[in-house]
Amino acid sequence: MLKFSLTRYVSDESGAITVDWTVLASAAVGMAIATTAVMTDTIQGLSGRMDSELRSRQLSDEWIQFYASHFGPVLESGYMSETQVEEIYDIANGMMNNTIMTHLSDGITAMEEGTISEEELVQLISVASVAYQRNLADDGMLNHYFGFDGSTPFYETLGILPSPLG
Repeated sequence: MLKFSLTRYVSDESGAITVDWTVLASAAVGMAIATTAVMTDTIQGLSGRMDSELRSRQLSDEWIQFYASHFGPVLESGYMSETQVEEIYDIANGMMNNTIMTHLSDGITAMEEGTISEEELVQLISVASVAYQRNLADDGMLNHYFGFDGSTPFYETLGILPSPLG
């Protein structure tokens, strides 16, 4: 009976197909395991090189610099000196991008509502200057509100200019 069952299984096509699929599936699994082993070593090597490269480099925003021209109307009004404005700019340059965008949005709203103080305006211009150089906001919008392209800033058309310190 065992001999008959074995003979029938071997001669039956469905048995042969089962064996074929088992061999084919085993080959596919073997290839997947081999590929994983090769890729694991490659990815670990690549990630190690990237890690050492990033750790050895000094990443900074040194390309962002103070432009007195961004503060033209403030400096021309005599409200603050260039040194004072640059100190405020340095504080803005030390902010994270998310903080800059929050201050920029809140400041523009206050400017449009006419509730911005002279000191807040200088801080807002500083934040906008950093956002302009980091490409955080649309240049057209920043040029409109702050005149970085040489146009008349929006705050100047509203008559929001700091008065000279006296």
